[in-house]
Amino acid sequence: MNYLLVSLLGVSLVLIQFLIGGTRLLFSYPTYALIGLSALLALFFIRRPAPKPSPLCVVSAVLLTAYVLVRAWFSPVAYMARTDAFMVAGCLLVYLITAFYLHATKARVWLLLTLLGLAMVHVVIGIAQFKNGNEFMLFGFLRNGYDSRASGLLICPNHLAGYLEAIGIMALSLTVWSRFSAGAKLVTGYATAVCFFGVVITGSRGGYLSSAGGLVAFTLISFWIVGIYNRQGLLRTVLISVAIAVLLAAGAGKLMLLNRHVRDRLDRISQSTQDVRIYNWQATLDQFKEAPLLGTGAGSHLWFGRQYRRPQIQADPIHSHGDYLELLAEYGVVGEVLLLAFLGLHLGVGLRNIRTITLRRLCNTLTVPRSDALALTVGAVSAVLTLMAHSVIDFNMHIPGNALLFAWILGLLANPGTGKPDQAPAWNTTLKLTRAGIALAGLALIAAAAYRFEGEYWTEKARAALRDGLLREAQDWANQAIKADPSDPYPYFYLGEAWRISATQMPLKAMRPVLFENAVTAYRQSLALFPNDENALVRMGQALDGARDFDAAESAYLEAIRLDPNLGVLQAYYSTHLSLLGKDEEAKAALAQARKLGTKDAHTIGIVEAQSILATDPAKSPELQATPPQ
Repeated sequence: MNYLLVSLLGVSLVLIQFLIGGTRLLFSYPTYALIGLSALLALFFIRRPAPKPSPLCVVSAVLLTAYVLVRAWFSPVAYMARTDAFMVAGCLLVYLITAFYLHATKARVWLLLTLLGLAMVHVVIGIAQFKNGNEFMLFGFLRNGYDSRASGLLICPNHLAGYLEAIGIMALSLTVWSRFSAGAKLVTGYATAVCFFGVVITGSRGGYLSSAGGLVAFTLISFWIVGIYNRQGLLRTVLISVAIAVLLAAGAGKLMLLNRHVRDRLDRISQSTQDVRIYNWQATLDQFKEAPLLGTGAGSHLWFGRQYRRPQIQADPIHSHGDYLELLAEYGVVGEVLLLAFLGLHLGVGLRNIRTITLRRLCNTLTVPRSDALALTVGAVSAVLTLMAHSVIDFNMHIPGNALLFAWILGLLANPGTGKPDQAPAWNTTLKLTRAGIALAGLALIAAAAYRFEGEYWTEKARAALRDGLLREAQDWANQAIKADPSDPYPYFYLGEAWRISATQMPLKAMRPVLFENAVTAYRQSLALFPNDENALVRMGQALDGARDFDAAESAYLEAIRLDPNLGVLQAYYSTHLSLLGKDEEAKAALAQARKLGTKDAHTIGIVEAQSILATDPAKSPELQATPPQ
């Protein structure tokens, strides 16, 4: 049974990594369905005794998940909360399956080795990206703007660093503490080095710092273990380990400095006070002040990050670049306390289990003191500390693939799998009820993923068609998506874009206002579901200009600017709108503001659409101007 479950769980965790970490809902639904299927197996093993996981750990996990789900349900934009809701539900099931079912050490080791093999795939692809300095990705996925920074199967190098640092530290623990043969340890040791080499070529400064911190944590825990079973040999172990660590660090540092890309990333660590993350964190703290106790709701940083953005950040601040801060802003003090209690309990239980395993197995052995269960627990504690450190400055836990990995690691801590099956009547009853609950939750997750899959599928098709200029297909697929899931604002937006762009390209000039009107209708439907979407507002403003409803267009532009006052490109679009109306002085002021905020070629933004509007029937609108201010 353990191997059936470990196979399904392994496929789930591997699949989502191949699908860019599940960063779009469409690519995470298959994994959630597989996780739900794994949970359904609980029905067939409801009577089987098992070692008891920590009740406090399990309760803390359930409470945290329940709070996130309830807060997501009452979040202001239902669709934006959906990602968090599915992710935490999937994470809880991975955690519970690991804690209640995958207690066999051998099965856990095999799953870790599978994930280690996946890490090698990540690194091989990452080497190609790093060496060639391109945006190479498998399966037609796209990533932009990273050049020589490796991201492997994922889109962002920071997220690859998060995966590799966790798996690398666990592989190191297998190398040091497991009962593997010398040959097997040579392989895991080599794989450990490859993982951390992969972290290096990601160029992730957060990955560098958290990996170093994780290695220090692993070393200190190892010294603690040696001190328990061999106090006399502790000093010698410390001296030898420190000498080896210094040599390895010096060698690794020298090699890193030889590469200009890596050297540049290292140099930026010393310039951390100038990092744009600081401005993003300031915006997140402003968001937190909106609703300190319960937060502003799941997914709400997407628009609050824009509203409170500092002028230094012109890229879209989709996430806060800090898991703790984003959680604090979206879920409030209540969510943050539940998370910290959850993590603290698991670390405490993990350390207690390390001591227990050391006393029971290492102190009483007549051979070399080693234990696979100890290796997994030490690796899990070190990996959790590593990922916790990385979450201070990045958002790995908002990437479903990495969040599910984290859930599995925490499940290892909740139940080390070393105890004997508890046959007490009370525990048997609790076990049966819990497993029944896991099965029902799995069924619900399968049903929800299946129900939402079709809409996401057609939405993704519409988005890709729009990106590739296939406007007719984009319209057809957006309409299919709307039919399948009318609660998603994005298909309406893509439909509006397809109509708007079609209007600018329509050879029959008299037909253009009609197509612009169709676009306006679609944008209004999108905004009804997501009122804070500045993208829909500014595009609707352009479409309203095309439909010659200039007063309504003015309102749309001003609302977009109100929602994101420090985004230069919005000022540039507004400048083009003003120039259409001959308001040259106001247009120049908006253009100057756009340039001040760092918008390049601000005077050309929106000009294609403006020229299309002018070509429709300039005789009916003599006030329109043909040339934007320079």
